Amino acid sequence: MRRIVKIAAVFFYRHYFLIFCFIAITIYSFQQLYIRLPMILQYYTNDFLCMPIVLYVCQHAVRKLKSDPMLLLPLPLILLITLGYAFYFEWYLPKYTIRYTADWVDVGLYFLGTFFFYGIEINKKRISFTRNEICN
Repeated sequence: MRRIVKIAAVFFYRHYFLIFCFIAITIYSFQQLYIRLPMILQYYTNDFLCMPIVLYVCQHAVRKLKSDPMLLLPLPLILLITLGYAFYFEWYLPKYTIRYTADWVDVGLYFLGTFFFYGIEINKKRISFTRNEICN
């Protein structure tokens, strides 16, 4: 049982971006098809998933441009990007469109997602999982 948990944790650790994209697309698809979801999934899950997805794409692009597969986005830049998203989606857009509403909970979830991303990525640099580590 312990081995299965370790394998699952390593799989999530390595593939959280794809898992988060799948969850976000599934929730969005359900919303578009008018399939009711529990309130926390309907209104808050994608706000948490947003920043890890966006920051992963940004980091991947910078890694390709700089030809450095180990490059990490600096924390001040990560926080600035998150602040920009929070400002745009929770302050600016609600003033000009009815689709968006200003919600401080969403801002908190953006930052929670940001710290999740940073925690995963900073630890990826320190830890490399090998087959032997997983099987032991």
